[in-house]
Amino acid sequence: MKTSLGSALLMLALVLLGICRVEATQGQRVSEQTILDKDLKLVDFEDLTYPVPARAAHIQGVVVIRAALNDEGKVVDAVAISGSDVLIPASIENAKRWRFQPNSERAAIIVYNFRLTDALSKSGCSHFVIQAPNFATITSCLPTVQ
Repeated sequence: MKTSLGSALLMLALVLLGICRVEATQGQRVSEQTILDKDLKLVDFEDLTYPVPARAAHIQGVVVIRAALNDEGKVVDAVAISGSDVLIPASIENAKRWRFQPNSERAAIIVYNFRLTDALSKSGCSHFVIQAPNFATITSCLPTVQ
């Protein structure tokens, strides 16, 4: 009897857990609407330099940030959706300095593309380039070994 009661309780717990997970997932989909490029109009941003720890460790990659906007389009909160743990903090701090034209979703996605190169250019070793409406490329030279 204990075995069947234990099995029944375990089964009930798994069913309830499954229901809770479905509801949580459905709730996420509702609150995380797709943000279309046509709804994003960049008004202001701040350059971002390559984070020193990431550069020293030769870490490259893409960081995707979801930003919450206020009524004026200023980023009031930002969270990382994906990316390197070494690149995320600088990306979040930078995103909080951006401003978009207000949109109905009160949100924006910002994509940061961090790249290291061994090529030198006439204008120096660090570049920040925006490709509207929300794509930033941060390029830096590889650190020299001494």
